[in-house]
Amino acid sequence: LDKTGTLPHEQSAWSQTRAGCGGQPSTRELQAALSLARWSNHPLSQALASDPQGRVAAGVAAWTHVTEVPGHGLQALDEHGQPWRLGSAAWVGGAAEACGEADHGEAQEVCFGSPGKIHLRFEFEERLREDALEATRALQGEGLELALLSGDSPARAKALAHRLGIARVMGAAMPEDKLNALAQAQAKGEIVGMVGDGVNDAPVLARADVSFAMGQGALVARVHADAVIVSSRLGELVVARRLAVKTMRVIRQNLLWAAVYNAACIPLALMGYLPPWAAGLGMAFSSLLVVGNSLRLAR
Repeated sequence: LDKTGTLPHEQSAWSQTRAGCGGQPSTRELQAALSLARWSNHPLSQALASDPQGRVAAGVAAWTHVTEVPGHGLQALDEHGQPWRLGSAAWVGGAAEACGEADHGEAQEVCFGSPGKIHLRFEFEERLREDALEATRALQGEGLELALLSGDSPARAKALAHRLGIARVMGAAMPEDKLNALAQAQAKGEIVGMVGDGVNDAPVLARADVSFAMGQGALVARVHADAVIVSSRLGELVVARRLAVKTMRVIRQNLLWAAVYNAACIPLALMGYLPPWAAGLGMAFSSLLVVGNSLRLAR
């Protein structure tokens, strides 16, 4: 399971803004950060760009050469050709140590600044999906082993995993780290499923034995997944797996019936003990039985 946008709600609440090394955030930098955030579909960028409380006056920066680096964030050039970044603290500048600031535990954070220097820190409140705990417990109850692969800090990833009862956790995971973790599990003979929503989840969604993308997720994630959870409810994972188990059971029943019917009737027909009209009637009855058995899945 991916974390951001998958287990919590895709829209976290923007709760606080702090200047990178103390002081007060400037309105111009706030406007620039919100303007750059509109270029990304990442849930935290969208929460920042929407600004539902209207805390920042509208402003549009003339960004050029905007690129999104999976697992890190956005980079762009302003009207003066100066590069700016919006994303993880380590990628924007790793200025936390320089400013004497520690990691803020479970709080989600997006930073804005020029490469090598953090100007603004945006903190977000994370809200777990209503059915996340129920869904993870149901999947574990059916014998599945869950693992959390997240690009968030190890502290935040472990805190969320603990709330959901997930033992295997990987924090600060880049796309290649997720891919390696999945490949190692497959090398052990495990059948691996993946659930994600972001651009950085596309490689691991494509590599998994079965994969689901959240309905609100990035287009590239939905394209590379085997299925899309349109409702974005994690409970649909449980429904999908139970339906898959029932479908395989019905397929085996139908194949068994077809094997028994043909093994019994074909020799009788060859020896002349089964007249054509009886063989045709038996074939029609067999087809109706198979279709009727399959229709049970619609209940």
